[in-house]
Amino acid sequence: MVIGEKLVKQGIITQEQLNKALEYQKTHRQKKLMDILYDAKLISKDLYLNLLAENLNVNYVSSLDNLRLRNINVPYTILKQTQAVPFDIGIDEVKIAMVNPLDWNAQSYFKRFFPDKKIEFLLAHKEDIEKALSIIENRVKLKSLIDSVKRELKGAESKGESAIYQLIIYIVKNAIIKRASDIHIEAEEDGAVVRFRVLGKLIEFIDFDYEIFNAIDSRIKLEAKMDVSEKRKPQDGRFSLTLDGNEFDFRVSTLPTVWGESIVIRILDKRNILKKLDDIGITKKNLTLLRNALSKPNGIFLVTGPTGSGKSTTLYASLNEIAKPDVKVITVEDPVEYKLNGIQQVQVNARAGITFASALRSILRQDPDIIMIGEIRDIETLEIAIKAALTGHLVLSTLHTNDSVSAISRMVDMGAEPYMVAAALVGVEAQRLVRTNCPYCMEPYKPSEAYLEPIKNLIGNDTVFYKGRGCEKCDMTGYLGRTLITEIFLNDDKLEGMIAKNKDRIEIMRYLESQGFKKMFFDGIIKAKNKITTLEEVYRVAKI
Repeated sequence: MVIGEKLVKQGIITQEQLNKALEYQKTHRQKKLMDILYDAKLISKDLYLNLLAENLNVNYVSSLDNLRLRNINVPYTILKQTQAVPFDIGIDEVKIAMVNPLDWNAQSYFKRFFPDKKIEFLLAHKEDIEKALSIIENRVKLKSLIDSVKRELKGAESKGESAIYQLIIYIVKNAIIKRASDIHIEAEEDGAVVRFRVLGKLIEFIDFDYEIFNAIDSRIKLEAKMDVSEKRKPQDGRFSLTLDGNEFDFRVSTLPTVWGESIVIRILDKRNILKKLDDIGITKKNLTLLRNALSKPNGIFLVTGPTGSGKSTTLYASLNEIAKPDVKVITVEDPVEYKLNGIQQVQVNARAGITFASALRSILRQDPDIIMIGEIRDIETLEIAIKAALTGHLVLSTLHTNDSVSAISRMVDMGAEPYMVAAALVGVEAQRLVRTNCPYCMEPYKPSEAYLEPIKNLIGNDTVFYKGRGCEKCDMTGYLGRTLITEIFLNDDKLEGMIAKNKDRIEIMRYLESQGFKKMFFDGIIKAKNKITTLEEVYRVAKI
């Protein structure tokens, strides 16, 4: 049975869809039926590979995302010509992903490159091969720059900016182009690697030897005003750059490891953080509750979530909305990530004796209306924040908790009296970031039953979910950008009494749910149903 008839019999495509594909093939004879069906989004990539691999009697690889570049010593021109990428190179064997794993000429090339290894040729999708080849090509382009750095380290004079500075700028620019939030430069056993955190996931960019790493390490420390000679202790610093007319701040952290230092550079882009509340992805119902909390004259409102969940963006967007000429706003942050006009910002400096707690005491004497505390870390800071809230100030801050309701018990566990928490608390918002579907390549798909079964009562039988297939616009990831999923509750008389009596979390949760409170998981389900994200993303970041 031919593949087209098999797909019709299995109910994957209709006879009409098959007929249209066959009709299209008559005028595009160079295209295979499977490619036509895939391009028309009638079959998924996994099904495409599965069927084609079965037909060719080979195995297939569905992704090359974890490609280790440093192990690939085959010339780029050969890889480009053969449309192949070695992706699993062991001591005795090597696996090679190919668009056409039965290409005899291509096989003969690799048998010469790996004469003493057992070679397995596997099918891979052309899009994945092209993505991998793009990464490898980028590595080839970098080689000349790295060679310049090596010549410079041996005493050669540089024209204009030093080669090591050009290399750092090249890394930074590529991180920004790829919309990375962080740059990781890490020493390893056999060299060093640069990785970008893009949409919450780490992707490898380049690798190089220790000689280059040490030069980069020293230059970054110099730019960030850190001690270049100190490699035994963690250090923090920052620097700024203007790239293509846009200003960027970079926060640098170094950490000694067994192989050398780990350098992490946080990219602070005002274009991404200085947003309006309407633009950060909070759904209409929760946005109304948030604005209600921000309109209160006094009290504490908390934003909770793990590191990298967008808490700072939410706080800055909130300040952006409520900071007016007739309102005095003071923040205390560690560090001050973005400098804002019309707002007095205080930088924590432990060496100078400026802690969150000491800064807050001084802030209260500055006659503020609104205080933003970067994070409540200890009982001293919490007690002063509660005092400020009870004496007529609106206090915004963050806590690290898994959900919104847990913030109540967290404050009590830190040492605050339950009745003080009850009186001061305005409300709590918890949030996570989920990757959003690429609008250029998203297509209908059916999630596995493991994801559908727990929510079958929440979705109708006719619900169609979407996910990105991967294209040039989204760097073949299927995702383009991120958005928030949130949960929020506001304090009321009944809840205040429950908190004051130190009721447990489950009892408080039952009450809130009776008042219409929904966990962020359900907020995520709504966004998955509205084609904004995938069901897998919601499960990945939120508990049901």
